[in-house]
Amino acid sequence: MIRAFLIFIALNTASVYLVSYLLDQFVVTGGPMGFVVVGICIGLLNLFVKPILKVLSLPLIFLTVGIFIILINALILWLAQIFVSFLDISGVTLTINGIWTYVVAVLLFGILNYLFQKLIR
Repeated sequence: MIRAFLIFIALNTASVYLVSYLLDQFVVTGGPMGFVVVGICIGLLNLFVKPILKVLSLPLIFLTVGIFIILINALILWLAQIFVSFLDISGVTLTINGIWTYVVAVLLFGILNYLFQKLIR
C-alpha cells in the first residue's frame, strides 16, 4: 500500500512538472520540492474530495454526458492552489492564471494520467 501511494505521488509530481512545462500560465515555484508538494496536494484532493464532488454532481454529470467532470477537475486544481498557499511552505507556490489554463491543464492531466496508467499496467 505504501509502495502504491509513493508511485501515485511520483506520477502526480511528474504530471505537475509536465503541465507546468507545457503551459506558461501554470506556474509552480519551489523547484523539485514545489512539484512534490503540489503533486501531493492534488493527489490528496483527488483521493478524498473528488469522489464526494462526483457523487454530489452525479445528475449534472449524466446531463452533460460526463463533460461536467472537467469542471470538477478544474475545481480540484483551484482547491490545490488554495491548499498550497494555505500550507505556506517557504518558496512553494502554485499559480494558475485564467479559466482556459484550468481547462487545458485538466485535459493535460487527464491525458498524462491515462498514459501513466497504461505504462504501469
